[in-house]
Amino acid sequence: MKKTIAAICAFASAVAVAGMNDLLISFSTPGPDKYADGTDVQVGECYSLVGTKADGSQDIVLNYQTKLAGKCSSVVYMVDEVTAAKYTKWDVYLTDTRDFTKDGKPAGLDDKGQPKVKNVQAPVAASVASSGSQFASATVKEGVAAGAYDLAAAEVPQPEVKGIKIVGANVVVTVANTRPFVGYTLVSGKDTTNFSIPAATGTNGDLAGDIELIAPKKDGAQFFKVSTVK
Repeated sequence: MKKTIAAICAFASAVAVAGMNDLLISFSTPGPDKYADGTDVQVGECYSLVGTKADGSQDIVLNYQTKLAGKCSSVVYMVDEVTAAKYTKWDVYLTDTRDFTKDGKPAGLDDKGQPKVKNVQAPVAASVASSGSQFASATVKEGVAAGAYDLAAAEVPQPEVKGIKIVGANVVVTVANTRPFVGYTLVSGKDTTNFSIPAATGTNGDLAGDIELIAPKKDGAQFFKVSTVK
């Protein structure tokens, strides 16, 4: 299963307000932001502002629930001088908090401001550094892609092919060991090294059982593999 980590810049700026050394950070994304299954991010999804210390350790400073579908709505957050001094750079991450045991909607935050469900995470803004200044910015180029999620870090397992059969004009592949927050698709090729580009949307995994992926049967030899959507 191919995994791609893509750092996408979000808008961020810092200006002096209130205390002279307080930090005002605003961020948003242009969209469309996608989940790892290729569908659009839902209203209420969680975007986290993360501070990184000089030793590399990180803290979540803010979890923000977007008010718009498909992107992070604009948010402005003031970091006080004492807190801002702890960190050398800032990042924003998108977290998939959908609860698939219920309605598949974002589960929201608990009374401590932390996500009730945390499936998988993607970087949104890279190196939004303060460096002791009250002003910093990064330019938005594109939305968060399905392939931006670090599936390995979330310990998402490799899908397992259990069976392949021909049904009429199609090839049907039965796949086990999948997850509902990831989209799976079949890619094909004439040999074992050159495969077609994965589809932008796929079939969601299923913790409770197997899924079936279908591709048209073509003349001659065909090779198939299971991939995550991009």
